[in-house]
Amino acid sequence: MKNLNYGLAFPAIALVLVLLTVSALYPAISQAMAAQAMGWVSHWFGWLVQMASLALVVFLLWLACSKYGRIRLGEEKTEYSNFSYGGMIFTAGVGASLIYWAIGEPMYYLQSPPLFAEPNSYPAAAWAVTYSIFHWGITGWAIYCFPAIPFAYAFYVQKKRTLKVSSLCSSVVGDHPLVAKSIDLLSIFGTLAAFASSLALTVTLVSAGVAELLQIENSLGLQGAIIVLFVAALVAVMGVGFNQGINAISNWTVSMAVLFALFVLLATQPSFILNSFTDSLGVMLDNFFRMSLWTDPVQQSGFAQGWTQYYWFWYYAYLIMMGLFITRISRGRTIREVVLYTISMGALGCAFFISIFGGYAVWAQMLGGLPVQGWMAEGGLTYAVVSLIKTLPGGNGVLGLFLLIQFLLMLTTMSSASVATAMLTTNELALNGDPDNRVKLLWACAIGLISLSVFLAGGGIETIKSLCVVAGLPMMFIYAIMLKTFLHTLGILPNQHERESDQEPVLMKVT
Repeated sequence: MKNLNYGLAFPAIALVLVLLTVSALYPAISQAMAAQAMGWVSHWFGWLVQMASLALVVFLLWLACSKYGRIRLGEEKTEYSNFSYGGMIFTAGVGASLIYWAIGEPMYYLQSPPLFAEPNSYPAAAWAVTYSIFHWGITGWAIYCFPAIPFAYAFYVQKKRTLKVSSLCSSVVGDHPLVAKSIDLLSIFGTLAAFASSLALTVTLVSAGVAELLQIENSLGLQGAIIVLFVAALVAVMGVGFNQGINAISNWTVSMAVLFALFVLLATQPSFILNSFTDSLGVMLDNFFRMSLWTDPVQQSGFAQGWTQYYWFWYYAYLIMMGLFITRISRGRTIREVVLYTISMGALGCAFFISIFGGYAVWAQMLGGLPVQGWMAEGGLTYAVVSLIKTLPGGNGVLGLFLLIQFLLMLTTMSSASVATAMLTTNELALNGDPDNRVKLLWACAIGLISLSVFLAGGGIETIKSLCVVAGLPMMFIYAIMLKTFLHTLGILPNQHERESDQEPVLMKVT
C-alpha cells in the first residue's frame, strides 16, 4: 500500500494496544492514574472547555450567516440528497450510544440531579431529559462540525491532496517534523480511543440483548463473535463502495430507527412524552447559557465535571474523525450548508430520540411503577436498557429489532471512522476524497482488533475512556490553532507572512 502513511498508521494503533495491554496487566494502577489525569484536566481546564465550546457555537453561527458562508466547497454538484447527507452526518456522530444514553442519562440525573434539585424529585425529573438533550445538542455538534470547514476548504478549494491535521496548523506551529508527527498521532489516537470505547459499549449492550433473546450466557466468546461480525459486515460495506455501502446503510438505518422510535412513542405514553419534550425544550431554552457555563464551584457536586465537561472533552477527542467524514460527503456544498445541516440535523435528531426513549424511561420510573433504577442497581445500565425495551409490546420480536438497529447504527459509525482514519493516513487522496479500499480495510481490521483488545483487557475500557478525555485537552488547543490558521486563510485575521496572491481565490469565492 504505497499510498498509506505507515509512520502515522502503525504507531497510533500500537499506542492504543500498548495502553490496553498495560491496563490489563496493571488494572488498578492504570485506572487510578487515568482517573487522576482526568480529574486534573477537569479541575484546571474544565471552565475553559465550557467557555470555548460556547464560543465555538457562536462563531459557527456567525460564520454561516456571514458572507463567508456563501463560499462553495468545490465547483462540482453535491453528491448526496439532503436526506442522505443529514442521515450520514447523524449516524456517524451518534452510533448506537444515543438510545443507550437516552435511557441511561435521565436515570442518572434523577438520582444525582444538577442545579441543586433533590434526588428523584419533580424538579429532578424536569432536568433529566433536558440535560440529556443539552449534552447531545448544538454544542457537541458544533465541536464536531468545525474541523470539517478548514478540511473541506483545503481539499476542495485549495486543492490540497493530503489532509493531515498538522498541514492545517503549519502556518502557526511551523513545519517541525516532531511537532507535526505529534499532532497527527494525537488526532488518530483520540479517534481510535473514543471509538473503541463506544464500540465496546455497543457490543456490551448487543451481547446482553442477544443473551437475553436466545437464553444463553453473556460470555467473552459471544462478545468476540459480535466484534467479528461487525468487522465482517464492515468489510462487506467497504467492498461495495461508498455510495452503495455507507450511504445505503445510513439511509436504511435512519429510516428504521425513526420508525422504531415512533412505535415506542405511540405504543407507550405519547401524551406524557410529548409534554415532557415540550417542557424540556422550554427549560433548556430558558437555561441554555446557565447550563453551558455552570461549574458548581461552591457546592462542588461534580455534576458539571462528570457530565458536561466529560462530554465536551470527549467530543474534542473525537472531532477529527467527524470533521474528515463530513469533508468526504460535503463536496459542492457551501460553508453555510455544512454548518447548518450538521448542527441542526445532529441536534434535532438527538432531541427526537432522547425525548422519546428518555421520556418513556422517566415515566416508567416516576409514574409507571417500573423499577428502572432498580434494574440499574441489579445489573447495570445495560441490563436496565434491555429490561425496559422488553416492556414494549411485541416482547422478544421488538427486542430483536432493537438489537438490529443498534448493530446498524454502530456499523455506520465504524464505516465513518474507517473512512476518516484512512483519509488521515493517506499520502495523496483521490479527487473525490475517497481513500484507497485497501487502506480502509486495514483500518476496519485495526478498529476490530482494538475493540476486541478492550474486552480482553478486562477493565481497560475505563482507562481508555479517561485517556481519550485527557486527549481532548490538547485537541482543544489544536482546534484553536486550526481556527487561527483558517481565519488567516479567509483574510479575517491579517497574516503578514501570507502573500497577497494567496488570498485572491478566497475573495473570488466569497463574491
